[in-house]
Order: sequence, then C-alpha cells, then structure tokens
Amino acid sequence: MRIETDGHPADPADLFSTYGHFTAMQVRDGGVQGLSNHLTRLDAAHRELFGRPLEEDRVRDLIRHALDGTADAAVRVTLRHAEHVVVSVADPRDPPSAPQRLRSVPYLRPFPHVKHLGGFAQAEWARRVGLEGYDDALLTAPDGAVAESSMANIGFLEPDGAVVWPDAPQLHGTAMRLVEATTPSTSRTVRLGDVGRFAGAFLVNSIGVVAVASIDDVPLSDAGPLLAGLVDRLAAVPWDQV
Repeated sequence: MRIETDGHPADPADLFSTYGHFTAMQVRDGGVQGLSNHLTRLDAAHRELFGRPLEEDRVRDLIRHALDGTADAAVRVTLRHAEHVVVSVADPRDPPSAPQRLRSVPYLRPFPHVKHLGGFAQAEWARRVGLEGYDDALLTAPDGAVAESSMANIGFLEPDGAVVWPDAPQLHGTAMRLVEATTPSTSRTVRLGDVGRFAGAFLVNSIGVVAVASIDDVPLSDAGPLLAGLVDRLAAVPWDQV
C-alpha cells in the first residue's frame, strides 16, 4: 500500500486521528465510476465537519499523483484535517462471488449521512456475526426497520426489477446513486418481517454488487435475471478519468 499526504509520503502522525471523513473508490484503467459522486460527497462532508469547501481539482491531482501511473487500484481519500488530504493506494478489490448471508443487529450508525471515521461499532458487529458464520451485519433500528449493512447499501427488488431502498437512517452511497440513476427506484420503510416478500435483495458499494442469500433465518428469492439486468445497466456507466 502507498499512502501520501498532500502528494508527499505520509507521516505516521497523519494517520492517527479517528476524526474526519473519507471516500473509497475502485480505479480501473485510470478511471472511476461515478467520480463526481465521490467528489461531491467529500466536499459536502468537508463543509459540514471543517466549515470549508474542498477543491475538486486538487483532490483529483492528489489521486493521480498517488496512483503514479497505476491503472487498477483501490483508492481511499481521507480528510482528518481541514487542509491536508491523505490518499492511499492498494490492490484493486472485486465484490464477493457468492450471495451473502446477513445477520440483523440492533445498531444504526451515528451521523449516518456522513462517511466518517471511527466506525468501531459497525466493525465489531460485522466481526461478531462473522463468528456465527454470516458474511456481514445488517444494521437495523429498534423497531426492526432495515438501514444498511456494515459496509454497503442494501436494495430490495420488486418483481418488475424496480429497487426499493430502506428509508431508515443510512449513508446515501456513491454506488447507490448510480443504481438510482439506471434503475427505477423508490424509498420506503422495510422491516425485517418484510424481507421475504421481495423478489430478491442485493448489497452495493464502490466495490460492486452482490446478491443477498438470506437475512437471519429467512432465505431470499434468487433475483436471477432481475439482478443481472441491474448489474448490466450499472456496468454501462462510464468510468471517468481521474
């Protein structure tokens, strides 16, 4: 992994604070799907946390510098300070190949609209359900309303292929926005007792899309062609050059 701060090798002190915000993206052939979504989210969070805008061109320049010609990578842009931009470059990641088994947990992220640092609780819930043999935790409200997984948005499929997004507090993810732009979508309350009524479900984040096989002890329908169509439409979204 390569980590830079403002275009220079990162100092350990640059990586210490758990206060701040970030975005994570996949780079392929020097491009990012929905790059503007990442940059817009960084700017909005920066204004909220630090009271100032974040210059888009500067962020793109620093990503290009950290990539140093690497065509395919996983890139993370982190802001722990109002002025300093940390960019990390790691090996590219692909979504899981197998449908995911989710375990519901009674937790919602604080300040869920911000992709913020310091997410101990969601990581701990993911670890605990992993020990039980599940693939990820599904975060839910006290009334059983579904929100998101520990690392991704969850969408539920109607028989006609339309997507229902839970309306419980969650991050409006960059990849979720791409799905909304390419597949008919609505948002409403989805409780744990509702999940078996859908034609399928999926998780989506910047790494990609993966089907959901079950939630707790409820097996979900195989979305099959419905999900394939969504994935095909998402794949057709252009990759913007950094």
